[in-house]
Amino acid sequence: MTHDGLVRTSEIAVTVVVLVLAVLLLGSLRRVQRGRRWLVVLACLLLYAAIVVPGAAALWFTAFPLLVGVYPDGVMTPRWLWLPVGALAVAAVGDLATGGAWSESPWWALVVNGQLLLLLAQVHRYRRRSSTEERAAVRWVILGTLLTTASFAATQAAYGSIGDGSTGSVVAAQLAVLPLLVAVAVGVLAPRALDVDEFLRATVVSLGTVAALTVVMLALPAPTWVRLVVVAAIAAPLALGMRHVGDWLLYRGRPDPERAVTRMLSALNTLPGQHDTPGTVLQAFTGSLFLDRGRISGSWFEPVGLGPEAPSASESERFAVDYRGEVLAVLELPPRRGESTLTRRDRRVVDRLLAQAAPALDAARTVVALRESRARTVAAREEERRRIRRELHDDLGPTLSGIALSAAALATRIGDPDASQLHRELRMAVDQSRELAYGLRPPVLDDHGLVSALHDRIGGPDVRIDAPEDLDLPASVDLAALRIIQEAVTNARKHGAAPIDIRLRLRDGHLKLRVSDAGPGLPADVRAGIGMLSITERTDEVGGTARYDRAAHGCHLLVDLPVEAS
Repeated sequence: MTHDGLVRTSEIAVTVVVLVLAVLLLGSLRRVQRGRRWLVVLACLLLYAAIVVPGAAALWFTAFPLLVGVYPDGVMTPRWLWLPVGALAVAAVGDLATGGAWSESPWWALVVNGQLLLLLAQVHRYRRRSSTEERAAVRWVILGTLLTTASFAATQAAYGSIGDGSTGSVVAAQLAVLPLLVAVAVGVLAPRALDVDEFLRATVVSLGTVAALTVVMLALPAPTWVRLVVVAAIAAPLALGMRHVGDWLLYRGRPDPERAVTRMLSALNTLPGQHDTPGTVLQAFTGSLFLDRGRISGSWFEPVGLGPEAPSASESERFAVDYRGEVLAVLELPPRRGESTLTRRDRRVVDRLLAQAAPALDAARTVVALRESRARTVAAREEERRRIRRELHDDLGPTLSGIALSAAALATRIGDPDASQLHRELRMAVDQSRELAYGLRPPVLDDHGLVSALHDRIGGPDVRIDAPEDLDLPASVDLAALRIIQEAVTNARKHGAAPIDIRLRLRDGHLKLRVSDAGPGLPADVRAGIGMLSITERTDEVGGTARYDRAAHGCHLLVDLPVEAS
């Protein structure tokens, strides 16, 4: 095929594509119920005409500023942009009227640079006012611009000129504009039909890698074979580096689904993650998506919220954590600040995290059920011990004591050695019943309450107790609190950390106790000894929680024991 034939064929191909896009854009106006998107369609048509219509290149200075100002929703943002856009349109009409004389003048550079300044307004609009769909539309244009620019650069490198000279240069230059034309139309018609971020990321990585390798190949002062070896050696690490650059440009460091899952599983395998699985799961979602708010709720745990204020139902999306047909929890995730909804990549991350969070939450629910069952068992055991101790102390003990006195009186009256032996055995039975009653539970705990028991068992000049005197607690809770505080005070005294402050409060169905000392505090790499393990075991028995506050000076044990469930 001759030079003219190839050029003519490429012109026809570009024109056909433009006509198809124009028809699609015009057809889309019928689906628009409100707004001014027709201005975007008009700007696109003018842009297409400036590219494909012979002698209409000056229309570019009308179409491009208008498209920048109103893209993608048809509203000029900010409003004052109408002034520079109108001025550029007047310049374009004047250039057409003068047969191109204006564009030959020195001041025409102001017109060209004025178009670039308009891009700053689009950047402001993108960052401050655009919704998620509008941002996707803009990214389509960025993708098309990159591809068109790369096509022009490849044409320059291959033929030494763009649209001039050889047939290949002319044809390549004509076809190079197609990515931009198609991208602009897709941004208007269906910006979220495909994941533009993945296309844009792949484009940035590919073009950046090729550009860097080309610079190395051309700038390295060495023989050709040396440059080829160097390029081959750095190609893989350079591509990996460009991938990180692309991730930062497109996602601002947000992890991909695989990394998000890895981070969540690592967090769940830690001790805090095992103790607070719902909160850890919520932090995994919000951290992976860079959200500053979020909420997770379920029937088997207290709702957990993140951020200064919980997201409202209208602004957040709800995701059910489903495991084997049962909803374990519901996540409420709002979009990031400045966006109107989650992106396609965000949803892929959410789907992958949901698949891994479901079994973790199911295991946590099982652990919670076991802890509650254990707490109920311990509560029933302690209540039964309290009842038995009282019966031994109040009923059996006095009865045996009375029988022993009767046996003593009988032995004195009749002087029978067997009666004296009976008296001695009855006294031993009284002592054994008393020891048995004391072994079941501390008597002072049942007779006078937890606060009196604390004064009796650990009281001293180095201990200050701040607690209400009328604490009415279940048997399992007051015994656990006594044992925990005893162990904490023993540890503090062992390390010479006096004075020791003990504070107890009954709040929201929980007994909240704090044991503080004036010691150096726990080291960062402390290993749990018998005392700390005993505290943890006592706390777990009644379904409570225990932790150490390392922020303040000294050692501060914070324990939360549920009262209502016990």
